[in-house]
Amino acid sequence: MGTGSKSSHASYAVGPTTASEADDVVAQAPAQPMSDEEVQAKADLLMAMNLMEEITDPQFALDPEDEVPTDPVERYNAFVGQVEQAQEAIEKLKEGASDEEIEAHTKALKAQTLAYLNSLDEDDLREIAEAKGFEHPALVGLSGKSQHPLVHWLDPAYPGDIPSKAKIQAAALNRYNELLAGKTVGGMTLADLHEFEGTEPPLSGGAWKATPDEVAASAQAVTESIDAWNEAKKTYGPQSQEQRAEALQAMLTAEQKLASTDCPELGEDLAKAKAEAKAVVDEALHHTYVAPKDVQPLVQEALASGKLSVTEAQHLGGHQLVALMRPSTPESEVESLKALAAKRQEQLANLDAGYAAHVAMAPGGDQPLNLPPAGDPGAPQAIAAWAKNAGDVRDMQTGVNGWYAFTQQGGASDTPYAEHPALGPGKHLQPNEITSDFKTWAGKQKLADLRTVAAELGMDNNGKATRAQVQNYIAASFNKKYDQQAIKDKVNADVAKKEAAKAAKSAAAVAPSAKPDGGLASDEAVQALASKLPKNGATATPKPAATAAKPAKAPKPGSFNANIQTLMAEVQQAKATSQDIPAYIDPKEVASWSFGAGTKVSNLGGTYAKTVHAGPDGSQWMFKADHNHGGALGHTEAAASQVLSLGGVPAVPVYHHEKADGTAGSVQPLLKDAKPFTSSPSQWTQSQVDAIVRSHVGSWFIGEHDGHQDNWLATPSGGLVQIDRGQAFKHYGLDQLSVDYAPSGGGGFTPIHQKLYQAALGGGLAKGVKISPAAAHPVIKKFESMPDAQLRSILHSTAHEGVKAGVAWVPQMRSKAAKALKVPQSQVTHAQIATAFLDHAVERKNNLRQNFADFFVKQMGLVSGASLKHGGGS
Repeated sequence: MGTGSKSSHASYAVGPTTASEADDVVAQAPAQPMSDEEVQAKADLLMAMNLMEEITDPQFALDPEDEVPTDPVERYNAFVGQVEQAQEAIEKLKEGASDEEIEAHTKALKAQTLAYLNSLDEDDLREIAEAKGFEHPALVGLSGKSQHPLVHWLDPAYPGDIPSKAKIQAAALNRYNELLAGKTVGGMTLADLHEFEGTEPPLSGGAWKATPDEVAASAQAVTESIDAWNEAKKTYGPQSQEQRAEALQAMLTAEQKLASTDCPELGEDLAKAKAEAKAVVDEALHHTYVAPKDVQPLVQEALASGKLSVTEAQHLGGHQLVALMRPSTPESEVESLKALAAKRQEQLANLDAGYAAHVAMAPGGDQPLNLPPAGDPGAPQAIAAWAKNAGDVRDMQTGVNGWYAFTQQGGASDTPYAEHPALGPGKHLQPNEITSDFKTWAGKQKLADLRTVAAELGMDNNGKATRAQVQNYIAASFNKKYDQQAIKDKVNADVAKKEAAKAAKSAAAVAPSAKPDGGLASDEAVQALASKLPKNGATATPKPAATAAKPAKAPKPGSFNANIQTLMAEVQQAKATSQDIPAYIDPKEVASWSFGAGTKVSNLGGTYAKTVHAGPDGSQWMFKADHNHGGALGHTEAAASQVLSLGGVPAVPVYHHEKADGTAGSVQPLLKDAKPFTSSPSQWTQSQVDAIVRSHVGSWFIGEHDGHQDNWLATPSGGLVQIDRGQAFKHYGLDQLSVDYAPSGGGGFTPIHQKLYQAALGGGLAKGVKISPAAAHPVIKKFESMPDAQLRSILHSTAHEGVKAGVAWVPQMRSKAAKALKVPQSQVTHAQIATAFLDHAVERKNNLRQNFADFFVKQMGLVSGASLKHGGGS
């Protein structure tokens, strides 16, 4: 390759940088003049970095002699050569440059190597890795999630002998051993792998070629290992746990070795020897308790090699984990155990969420219940939900306690209850204590309000129940000594008894008497009495005069009352936002409307002027023409608004529309009396911060990064909504879930969620206001519940019309389609590009939980974000 001028496209600088560039590339140049050696080293570094960029993206090779090899291995070798040149130059710079400058150069180099390797498809990565000595590269990166492991293994910026690279090779070899033992890996059999690699499989599926004597020796090793295991089980004292763990590992290793032998000479006797070994190991394990710490070293090794998933490792007991790791375990049993682990993980996540909700209302100890007054708006539903949740938590605690102590997190951890406090000592809910606290609280509530709570729980005869019956009915949700059906039956029986007594009394009253007139009241007396009775069964008791409200005392930040107020504020804001946003209308109906010429306005933001029109009901609507893509962006914005709404993210409904003159674009109702959201992060409330977090989830899902503050409105009722989602999907395939990613630019174009995160990291939020990963969970959950087929249907026009119009995301999706189909990009059809777009959207939806858990933990430093993986995030 040549060494001509690359200044027109160079992305690496060695001179002073601006403040905004300082974090991206290098440190400021030193104040002192540089030596000739340092100048030369920087020149060499600049040249190496530029040549690396040319290799990564050959279109930047401007000189004719800058020919980048097309063969992946040759291209990789050329790239590594430039990396080595850059590393050599950085070493020379260490003599005169500051530590900060060296760190910046090293960071830039690593970023360049990562960019190059991530630009390669899986086939290229495997081909290069195999050429560099990696065994069975097709057995890593099977999940298809996050970065491919071979990217790190091939990264020349890191030494080749570091443990993280060794673990990747170990994972491939362990999976190959599973194939040799007759299992499948990633849907592949041993034969499938060798066909893919173009190599011959072992003659009889064994991992190593053994003689009959070696097979016999392996069988004997199994017997000896069982004897050692039986002896280790008898040991006591400080070293006993370690001895049992070592003996168990030795026994399973011996069985694995015999199971993976290949000895054609033995014929059927080999299978018999393997079956006998399995039987004796089964027997050795059958009558023995395998403690969590006994299996801990094996689990850690299996995790490192990829043989076990984290879900399996954390949610199965000792025997179950051993079964998963043994090559002789039937595939049906393996699948059953994996399903059990997933089910337990869900149980534990539900318990964590339920317990957190319970203790917020019922802190326990000597503290009273923190339930809202039963007469408050929405309180009956909240109280009923708390009562039912308390019963569910009690049942879940009982269920999870049956297996948690036998797992790695429950029995082998030094802090078994740190992440799952509901299982800790003294945390098991006591129904009688909760009932006592509840009745103390209920005694201060109006009977009519308690009856409303009972109705929420299914009491259909609540209007005639006594206070005691209503309280017991509600308590039956969490205390099994009460029976809700029996209580309802008792209410009906009491009513029937009273009515019978009343009827008997009435009969006695009209019975003949000695009085001439029978003792009956005159018609005039009856009418006089009736005129004084209240109508429709209303009570005659006059309502007391309303008293003046006392000033409310502000709760202490972080207290339960403060948290409840925050929760109520969030609910109120959500309601405020939803009631201010116009309802969604059938798009076919909107398409039939004739809006007329409209009035051109320029104060609604954006690059082009919009027109405002009157809808059939007199409401104002805005038409936005798609000047460059023939209406494709109208489909985009319409689909984005529908997707967001389904996920619970406030969005103004947008519709694709074509005017009478043929101009295509989008039309949407204007928000009446909405105002710009102009406040700074230091003024934002907790509910506003949570609303921005939820909106960010939706923005990432649809690949929309244009949510700067001008695109946010405060609704009349106090809600928040982002408008102008016209850039949805624009950067699909290129964008990043990062606090620093803002493709529209900084300054006034910085997305509002980015302002929020940067303010939080810099301590710029109001006192007591914080980023709560839990705020993202409801939105993630709603998006996850959306069937893949429904999402594809909503985005169908966006995908196919976008391809026809050549919108911004088409090149990336063409590249994805070409890689998936293993054809040149020139051969990819429009339909295949659209399919790649839809596949990418489905993949992003299904990865929201993992992506945001990683974002909050790794970028925001919020450890609680990890619980998003299990349905939490508080």
